[in-house]
Amino acid sequence: MAEPLSHEELHALVVHLSNRLTDLEAQIAEMNAEKPIPEDVMVAISAAVSAYLGYQPTIKAVSFRQGKGWQQEGRGRVHNRQVLHVR
Repeated sequence: MAEPLSHEELHALVVHLSNRLTDLEAQIAEMNAEKPIPEDVMVAISAAVSAYLGYQPTIKAVSFRQGKGWQQEGRGRVHNRQVLHVR
């Protein structure tokens, strides 16, 4: 059976893992910042916005969204008890 780690060994391990985590977070942030948006996606976004608004607007910024916002919104709509269309 393995011997328990000393306080100093645990502290060194936590520092090492914290440094690795910081490096990985920086790499992910750099990769996300450099991610280009494909032209076909921009055309689809432009078409959807112009169809919704009824004219050709100026799109000032588009970025990929990270996280689970769409998933949470979908789950919220599934669990919502509001009647959307009443005739």
